[in-house]
Amino acid sequence: METKESASAYRVRAERRRRSRGTGEARGDGWVRTEADERLLAAATRYGTLTLRQAATAFWNGREETARARVRLMTEAGLLHRSAEVRWAGTVVWTTDRGAKVAGVGLGAPHPPGERLLHRLALADVGLRQEAKGNVVLTEREVRTAEATPGRAAELLADHGVPHVPIGAQSGPLLAVPAGARAVHWPDLVLVLPGDGIGAIEVELTPKTPGSLRRILRAYGQARRRVLYLGTEPVVRQLQGRPGPDGRWTDGVGQDVGLLRPGGPDPGTGLLRVRPFAAADPAVDRQVVRYAQRR
Repeated sequence: METKESASAYRVRAERRRRSRGTGEARGDGWVRTEADERLLAAATRYGTLTLRQAATAFWNGREETARARVRLMTEAGLLHRSAEVRWAGTVVWTTDRGAKVAGVGLGAPHPPGERLLHRLALADVGLRQEAKGNVVLTEREVRTAEATPGRAAELLADHGVPHVPIGAQSGPLLAVPAGARAVHWPDLVLVLPGDGIGAIEVELTPKTPGSLRRILRAYGQARRRVLYLGTEPVVRQLQGRPGPDGRWTDGVGQDVGLLRPGGPDPGTGLLRVRPFAAADPAVDRQVVRYAQRR
């Protein structure tokens, strides 16, 4: 009897939340929004999509049941979209229009992930781990939004302690990198280095065409922007090169553009560094490996 009564009480509370669509900050909402909830809303808006495991690790010390309960509350309140349609990913979440507004990060709600799901989750995995170390990370959504407003990118960098930023000036992209006369390359992630400028992180799951990769690497080289490439095995080979049939080393695109030393598997120490991609979320890590093998 107690179990049935408890289940009935839960359904009543859940239905009340669905009807009122409370945000968890006013009396009568039926729940109270916590700091961890707000951090999740911000991250789900900035990165576009998170797995439940990523949310639990980043905001609830790995407690997945707690994360599941909080996600359920925010979904019922109309702040999050929740989906378990993609089997390998488990439960994934992203913000609604209302949730993005509550997050207060200056971004609209992300589009549903669709076929970009794996790349979004891989980026979130990398970015959240950087933030857990105390680093400041700007996502591509934040970079595009900042660059769209004259002077905003400069103000953002100055706010984070980056020196020698021309406040109020807009003579070209500061967070993105010029890639030709009119083209711009948008980094996957921008790493803000207080007192030392900015760097970029690229997460590549499949090789690009050699021409496209050369263009991007040359853009980073000309901008004197440090970039870390995290890639699957085929991407690492494309960047670093590989041994040929005769045992002699065949250089990769990184050597072709002069950002890696020729004649061996240079992981990079200057502007370009190359490392194998590995995700903290086991489901994302397994799917990246499967995806690379299929491609």
